[in-house]
Amino acid sequence: MAPIKSSLSRTVGKLLRVQKETDLSLRGDKQRSKKKSFEATGGDATYTPGNGYKYHKFTTSGSLVISAQEPVNIDVLVVAGGGGGGAYYGGGGGGGGVAHAESMPIASGTYPVNIGSGGTPPAGPPNSYTGDPGSNSYFGTPGQGIGSQPDYILAKGGGGGGKGTEVAGLTGGSGGGSGGGDPAPADGQETQSGTNPSPFVTDYGNPGGFSTPTGGYAPAGGGGAGAAGGSINGDLDGAGNGGNGRAFPTFAYPLVGMSPLNPRSPSNSHYAGGGGGGIYSASATGREGKGGHGGGGAGGGSPSPFPENGIDTLGAGGGGRHGGDIPNGGDGGDGIVIVRYAV
Repeated sequence: MAPIKSSLSRTVGKLLRVQKETDLSLRGDKQRSKKKSFEATGGDATYTPGNGYKYHKFTTSGSLVISAQEPVNIDVLVVAGGGGGGAYYGGGGGGGGVAHAESMPIASGTYPVNIGSGGTPPAGPPNSYTGDPGSNSYFGTPGQGIGSQPDYILAKGGGGGGKGTEVAGLTGGSGGGSGGGDPAPADGQETQSGTNPSPFVTDYGNPGGFSTPTGGYAPAGGGGAGAAGGSINGDLDGAGNGGNGRAFPTFAYPLVGMSPLNPRSPSNSHYAGGGGGGIYSASATGREGKGGHGGGGAGGGSPSPFPENGIDTLGAGGGGRHGGDIPNGGDGGDGIVIVRYAV
C-alpha cells in the first residue's frame, strides 16, 4: 500500500497542473478574442509596413467591410480624379480635391468606396475643348455614421484647364488654369473647401492660376491640393506651373506600396498636383509650365514636348496643350482612397 502522503501529493500536483493549463487556455482565449474584436477586409492591396498600422489601398471602386465589437478609429485619405489640360495654348488641369479624415470613429458595416477617374479629352476636332473635369471619389454612404457624426467622405474632381482666349478654367476640387491669349479668360475656382461637415475631416483644394498676357499666349497652371496654380503676367516667364499637391507623410510611398513612377514628388508623399500650362508656339517667350508635386503633368511646348498626363492613383491634373497639331491636353490622373488603422 502506497503511503497516503505521497498519493496526496501526486493528486494535488495534478490538480495544480490542470488549474495552470486551464488558466493559460483561458488567457489565450481572451487574447484571441481581443485580436478578433476588429477585422477589416477590402481594397486592391493591403500593407502592414511595421509602423503600427495596417493600410487598405483602393485604386478601383469596391467596399471596406468592418467587423468590430465596438467603434474603432480610422484614418482615411480620399483623392478625386484630376482635371484634364485644356486645348490650344490651354491651361493646366486642376488636381483632384482631397479629403483627409483623422481618428474618425467607425462601427461595423460595409462602406462603399468610389474611385474618381481623371478627365480625358472628349471626342471631336482638335483645338476646340477645355480639359474634361475629373470625377468624384468617396468613402461611405451619405447619412451613415455614429450618432450625429457622419462618416461619409467626399472629394470632388479637379477642374479642366481652359482653352485659349475663349474659355476659363473649370471649377473643381482644385480649379483648372485659365487659357492663354489676349484678352485672357478667368481661372477656375476650387470647390472642395467645406465639402465635408465632419469635425474629423479636413478638405484641401486651391484655385487655378490666371493669365494676363500682353498680346501673347501664355496659359496658367492648374491648382493643386496644397497650392494655387501659377499665374502669368505677360509672356516673359512662359506658362504657369501647376500648383503643388498636398503632402501626407503618413500615407507616403513605400508605406502603401511601390511609388507610381512619381519623380514629381520629392518625398513620395504628395497627392493631387496641378498640371502646367502649355506654351503657344516656338516664337513665344519662355517655356511650358511644370507639373506640380504630386504627379501633375507638364504643359506642352512647340514643336515639343507634348503635354503630359497626370499620374494615376495621385489624382493629378494633366498638362495644357501647346499650339501645335496634336489633339488636346494631357489626361488627368485617377484618384485613390487609402484607409489605415492601428494594429
